[in-house]
Amino acid sequence: MRSVYVTCGPYTAPSATNIRTATSIATGTVTLNGSLYSSTTGIATLDKPRRVLFTSAGNDSGITFTVTGTDWNNMPVSEVVTGANATTTYTVYDFKTVTSVVSSGASAGTVSIGTNGVASSRPVFLDTYADSSTYIQTDTGGSSAITYTIQLSGDNPNNAQIGIGTDGYVNARWINSGTAALVSATSSQNANQSGVSTMIRVLISNAGSNTSAAVQTNFNQSGMVAL
Repeated sequence: MRSVYVTCGPYTAPSATNIRTATSIATGTVTLNGSLYSSTTGIATLDKPRRVLFTSAGNDSGITFTVTGTDWNNMPVSEVVTGANATTTYTVYDFKTVTSVVSSGASAGTVSIGTNGVASSRPVFLDTYADSSTYIQTDTGGSSAITYTIQLSGDNPNNAQIGIGTDGYVNARWINSGTAALVSATSSQNANQSGVSTMIRVLISNAGSNTSAAVQTNFNQSGMVAL
């Protein structure tokens, strides 16, 4: 497999209210009014694909929020998020835009919608017929303000058994790399990842407050497939 480069960041500072300010929510379509929302387009556009955060003042664990928008490839995506009980919850998928949020019920208190410091790169598919080792080189540019983990998935979103297209990506299961240097890292790393998963990605668990911090990753799978 040829080398594949992905870059995560830099990210703007997270805000719990940049998609919707904290007000009560009724059943149905939620009004978006945060700083990322444009009344001209009717869309909230995030700085980079990242998670969508819900902050509930009351107990909203009995309702769900359906988030619809687009992902890294500008493909449509939708995810259902269960409300939180006087705390926060967020999507497992990364949204580049949010076109709508629909609530299954009225909120117990105020709810705001925004972003946090969690995001991930687009998934990189590995060649399952090539050698079982991938050389991974990461570069944080000398900054320690961003925390990242290399994650693996054996799921194939293009396999009809687990769903096709964006539904499959949303439902894909990810585990942290077994290489300690690639888990919760805050500096540049060079390591070999043994085994061949279907997909590999970079998870940003904390983008930090340094809005210039980023991590670039090079995935280079060993070996060539015989013709």
